[in-house]
Amino acid sequence: MSFKKTGWGKKIGKLSGYVVLPICLLLMLPFFDGDCSPAWAEEKLPEKLTFGANLRARYEFQNSFNQKFYGDNPAAGKEHDGFLLGRLRAGFDWRPTEKIHFALWGQNAEAWDSEMPDSAFYNGTFDRIHHPNKDRLELFDAFVDIKDIFDTGLGIKAGRQRIFYGDNRVFGPGAWGNSGLWIWDAVKLSWVFDRGFVDLFYGRTMLHQVNQFSLHHRHGYESFGAYAHLDVLKKQPVRLFIEPMIFTKTDRHDSYKGETGPELDELDSWYWGGRIHAGAKGFEADGTYLRQEGDFGPDSLDAYGYHVMLAYTLPVVWEPRLEVAYSYASGDSDPTDGKRETFDGAFGAKDMMYGRMNMFSWSNLQDLEASLTVKPYKWLKIKGEAHQFKLADSRDGWSLNPKLYRDKTGASGKEVGKEVDLVVTCKYFKDHTLMAGFGYFWPDEFARKVASDVEASWVFLQWEYKFKVGLL
Repeated sequence: MSFKKTGWGKKIGKLSGYVVLPICLLLMLPFFDGDCSPAWAEEKLPEKLTFGANLRARYEFQNSFNQKFYGDNPAAGKEHDGFLLGRLRAGFDWRPTEKIHFALWGQNAEAWDSEMPDSAFYNGTFDRIHHPNKDRLELFDAFVDIKDIFDTGLGIKAGRQRIFYGDNRVFGPGAWGNSGLWIWDAVKLSWVFDRGFVDLFYGRTMLHQVNQFSLHHRHGYESFGAYAHLDVLKKQPVRLFIEPMIFTKTDRHDSYKGETGPELDELDSWYWGGRIHAGAKGFEADGTYLRQEGDFGPDSLDAYGYHVMLAYTLPVVWEPRLEVAYSYASGDSDPTDGKRETFDGAFGAKDMMYGRMNMFSWSNLQDLEASLTVKPYKWLKIKGEAHQFKLADSRDGWSLNPKLYRDKTGASGKEVGKEVDLVVTCKYFKDHTLMAGFGYFWPDEFARKVASDVEASWVFLQWEYKFKVGLL
């Protein structure tokens, strides 16, 4: 890759100003008075009233792809783009007792020097911009959480909150995205018992409109459901747990078009499935299955997804962890039969699941993955991974932009491409986290035919600082 050709030389100065200076200041902390203890130092118990903040800055350089398009001639943005993402979350937590928690936090998410216009993130289904990078002066957490009411194990959490479970594959916070993908206005009833918990919830997801405060805005999706965790075996050396789930995903707006005809109707879908996890003497095995049924506009909906993983951590220095995994999400086999078979990934995260370059999600996907993670120090983790991506069905689209990158004849095949990623995470200083990473993508037959035959690359450098101080 030529630095001059890709525009790297032009962007490196901006990288220095935006990212290198804060990193240098961080590395100088040991020379000043103050708390520079390692990140694993013991933390004090929280006071009743605390103020906290989370500040994050990430520089990314995308070469021959962006968040919507692949190749050197994108319909929006430019083929080579270096930009800075910044996010501040800050607020108050009040715990009058051990079982009662009030939270009031705000968020401001911004992007600088990105070539992607805000209009590129217009969502036709929601009829407005739903921005992954920007959301100014927004409410983040605003809830009351009451646990173990009258020593029964029952609890309730109501208000603006995040809902995530397990490995975040089905319900995830979307924390890698700058604005935070999944933020809920919800009520959650919980029962916690010796071997697990059962949650019942109802909520609606917020949309990230750059300059509109969300208290009176149109929500995205609505959901009602249940999620449970049960420890079947929890004593060493063997651990086994299951996580059954059932929930809906609806949108009561006539915004969903079927495969044939101009008719529009609502989204009315529901999911059922579960996760199972087992571990023993360094081995881990994990499996998730999720079925999706219902109606997508005027079309019937019948889709599914699953994930299986096997890993082993060697009992030696650096704790090397070897993992192989396979993810599958069904695609639509016939674009004209009035039956939608494209699985949509529910409310899951994707940033660490299907390649770190974020060109794939759990939809019309086959992802064969192998990874190696090592920990040279307690505060340092290095992970390398490789992916082979295919479409589940050749007549459906690539989840990066499924309407644009689709061959309804199936003649372009299923082979999308291969990706390798390397991510380093450093937590040496208390409350500070440094991350750096690199990714490279080689297009295969499908990507070359419907998008571009150029290879793509990506680098990032991120600094995150969290703190909390007691006020009372």
